[in-house]
Amino acid sequence: MRLRPRIDRVLPARTSRPPTNNTLNLADLDPAVWHVMSQGKAHGPFTLGQLQAYADAGKIGPLTRISSGDGEPFLPALDHAPLRPRIDAFLERRATQRAEASNFVIVSGPDSGAGTNRRHALGAALNLLGRFAEPIPGTFLLRSGHALSDVRRALAAAVPDGTQLMIVESRDARIGWSGLSIDGAESARAVWDAPINPSTK
Repeated sequence: MRLRPRIDRVLPARTSRPPTNNTLNLADLDPAVWHVMSQGKAHGPFTLGQLQAYADAGKIGPLTRISSGDGEPFLPALDHAPLRPRIDAFLERRATQRAEASNFVIVSGPDSGAGTNRRHALGAALNLLGRFAEPIPGTFLLRSGHALSDVRRALAAAVPDGTQLMIVESRDARIGWSGLSIDGAESARAVWDAPINPSTK
């Protein structure tokens, strides 16, 4: 019986592969390369997701100048395709809201002793803006389809010089004022929409 010759096979050694990292890196999908021009200064970098959230909230307007990356020109926000539908949707929502009536609270302050004149002037102006009531002397409630800026402008033009007005719009939680000092205006800005620090115990 003939014996088959023995064949020794040498298998090539397996090459070691570098371990693969299957972790999804979001920075690769949405890098922070966007910049926003505001008051002559470039702010950023932001991710596209951040800018889209700002557009949803109305913090980026159609003409806000935005750069899509280092060295890219600053163009109006509407020229950036990923932002355009978000901005258009916000503008449509805002137009719908403005077509609806809103509630205002108007508080009038001192006006060099012309209290009666002030109240009559405010009443006449408010009557043209919508339905109103004066449940507390010097404090008015107004139901109107006008925007806050229009209400403030109309009332400021109607009242005697020196009248201080604070106007709160309930629908959008916005405030406006007229006749406040610089310190008064700054204190209003500092408090309105300020974050509340958690109490420490």
